[in-house]
This record gives sequence, structure tokens and C-alpha cells, in this order.
Amino acid sequence: MWIAVVVLAAIVVGAMVWWFRRDPAGRDAGDAGTTVEADMDLGIPAEVEPAFMEGLRAYPLRARGRQGVLTTYEPPRLISLHLLADAFAARGDAALHDPQGTVVALIAHLGAVERPGVLNLREDWLDGEVDGMDRAAFAEAVREAVSGECPWSADPAIGALQVTVRETNTMMLDLARVLEQYREAREKQPEAAAGELLREVAPRLIAAGGPGLTWTKPPTQADLRVVLGSTPEPA
Repeated sequence: MWIAVVVLAAIVVGAMVWWFRRDPAGRDAGDAGTTVEADMDLGIPAEVEPAFMEGLRAYPLRARGRQGVLTTYEPPRLISLHLLADAFAARGDAALHDPQGTVVALIAHLGAVERPGVLNLREDWLDGEVDGMDRAAFAEAVREAVSGECPWSADPAIGALQVTVRETNTMMLDLARVLEQYREAREKQPEAAAGELLREVAPRLIAAGGPGLTWTKPPTQADLRVVLGSTPEPA
């Protein structure tokens, strides 16, 4: 009987690993060339970091170390690696003894509810085009509306935009919620150019702090000035 229980548990864990590893096209995320930099500053104890990195490498979930962001696709979401690392460290010896299982469990737990450091996204955020822009073009237009010459990346498949304002902090933006505000603004200003509307909508959403926006770490006023181009008004 115990053998059957152990085998069943192994099958369940294996299924969870496969599920987390898939990208939208059904490929293994490891095949997409995802890597996690070993020298990224996670802010966790030195004795814990190797186990955490082991857990991440076992399940290459498009973890971008330099941006501090982990991406899952089913369901689509962005999770701060700093948030995940802190939660891993808080598990103590249990995490050190089972880093792979701990990472999977934490991703499921943290990603279940949107919170600071977690952004839940939508695959169906834009069907077709809006004002002549498809998903990729809209993502690029939003990026252009955000001030600052910062490293950035977009995933139009799930409506995600990431802007790294400094080496240790990245802004994560839900393009679906930007699109909702853009369409509201379009109804009020039917003659306005798309870029003009986005330069109103995107900074307003960022200054308000969401919903539809989070950071890998709490942003400083300097971080906000980079993406807003000026000192933000208090929310």
C-alpha cells in the first residue's frame, strides 16, 4: 500500500512540474533558453540562496534574473523573484531539504491571489486590433508612453510589459488594464492620436499604483520618477 502511495505522489509532483514548465505553445520552458543568473541579488541568507537557485533551475519557468521576474503561463501571471525568495527563506529547513517541491508549492500559493509582487494576467486581453494596433504594436506603444530609457521586455501573448528602472527593481504592467483605460479615454477623445492617449493613460495608472501594476520590490520615489518623467503626485 505504501508503495502505491509513494508512486501516486510522484506522479502528482511530476504533473505539477510539467504543467509549470509549459509555455503557451506547449513547449518546455527550458527549450526556450531560459536562464537564471547566479549572481543576482536576492536579498536572502547566503546559505539559503543555493537551495533556492536549485529549486528554480529544476523548473525553468522563464525566470529572468536581471529583471527579477518569474513568468508562468497556465494561468498567466508574473511573480517577483524577490517575493518568492523571501517566502522560500521563511520556510527554513523544510525548503532546504526539498527546494524543488518548495518552489512549486510557493508559486501555486503566491500566484493564487494578486498582491504586491504578483500580477495576474489574461490571455484573451486583445482580440484583433485596437486603433490599428495588434498586441505587439500596442505593447510597444505603451512602452513608448513610459518615460525613461530603461531595459524592457514585453510578452504580447499574455499582455505583460516589464520595465527595469534599476538593476534591482522592475515595474510589471498588465496591458489588459491599460487597454481598458485606453478605450475609456478613446470614447471621450475620439480624435486624439493613440500615443497622446497612452501618454495620459499609462502614467496615470502608474502614479495610482494600480490595479494592473506591481513591482518586484516596493518602488522608491526615484523609481517612479524614472517611469513618470517627473515627481508623481501622491495617490
